[in-house]
Amino acid sequence: MPPRRLLYLCPEFPPSRATGAIRAVRFAGHLPARGWAPLVLTLRDGRPELLTDPAPASDAPVGPVRRVPLPLRPRAEAGPPRHSEWLPFGEALARVPAMIRAGHAAIRDHAPEAVMLNAPPNAFCLAAARLARAHDLPLILDLRDPWMPCDQRGPRRPVWTRALEGPAERRLMQRADAVILNTERARDAYRAWYPQVPPDRFHVIRNAMSDRLFDSPPMAPFPVFTLLYPGSFGQYVSATPVVELARELACRGLGPERVRIVMTDQPRGGPAPDEPAAALMQVIDRIPQAGMGALMQSADMLLAVSQRSSLRLPLKTFDLLQSTRPVIVFEQVANPELQALYAEARAGTVLRADEVARAADIVCAHLAQGRHPEQPRDRAALEPLTLARATDRLAAILNAVR
Repeated sequence: MPPRRLLYLCPEFPPSRATGAIRAVRFAGHLPARGWAPLVLTLRDGRPELLTDPAPASDAPVGPVRRVPLPLRPRAEAGPPRHSEWLPFGEALARVPAMIRAGHAAIRDHAPEAVMLNAPPNAFCLAAARLARAHDLPLILDLRDPWMPCDQRGPRRPVWTRALEGPAERRLMQRADAVILNTERARDAYRAWYPQVPPDRFHVIRNAMSDRLFDSPPMAPFPVFTLLYPGSFGQYVSATPVVELARELACRGLGPERVRIVMTDQPRGGPAPDEPAAALMQVIDRIPQAGMGALMQSADMLLAVSQRSSLRLPLKTFDLLQSTRPVIVFEQVANPELQALYAEARAGTVLRADEVARAADIVCAHLAQGRHPEQPRDRAALEPLTLARATDRLAAILNAVR
């Protein structure tokens, strides 16, 4: 029996290196083995592009990995501009008409049996709903981040944005055949926010562990005991816990000949160049996702900073869980779901963002034991987090819609 066709709207898709593109390409590559052939409608240079054979059966091919040291340029910690939430539906709204036109053509030419959207940008929910309604097709919304119930961005939205986006999302929730959220807490928030929508319409498919994370060639170990922060900083992920950890380690007499903190992004508000902590911190170029496993295994310990949200689990979480290096996670907002994942996998320690001294105690304990400490994970706890299991859940949702 030939696979059923799925029109998969993915505003971000490789070669885009946006985080949202990773979830999209993984599902697109694995769905054909489960009876669904995605037609990916994406944007390239702002124009819609249809990919009828969108992805290989696994992650992007592994290429060579290199690191280039960059100078540490401290800059003042600054919050995001308030106008970032002022435009209802965001700047992507201007691309929605072109996506709708391209979607109509794709449906006429390929006759898919359902429409699915990978969002944000949330503006493209409007395109997916218009296409599904016009062609009487099931609508599946895969919301990587919560929209109106968002505890991170929601409070920043002015009244006119909420007044327009709120009713629009309510109509979408009522129209959709299935709504997929990224965490259990986000699903529960949506069920509470939209009590008029049947609760079984809301599903959970977390991001998942890559089955090719460690396929890239090994990298030479860092020359000294290294704490690696393999992520980015931004308006919702503060560098302060990492910077303060460097200061605490320097205060304990640890110099760069013994320990380093290596980051793949410039920290805001880093130490002054003449501070001892500055000598402990090094910034390197970001590397392709395919090389992330090799980079993590070349370090001794891993660091993470959660977002200011209890409804999100960053994609990087699942890379860190899959490594065998001990992890220290700084929580900016208490997230029981994140805490449970790390505890069940025995992957490391989740601390409050201000528990820097406790983090330094953990680092010193591992440093005293020698290089490259191992912290084996609980494989039974990780098995539900595999990409195969995530795609199985998605295929089951698709099979259940009319």
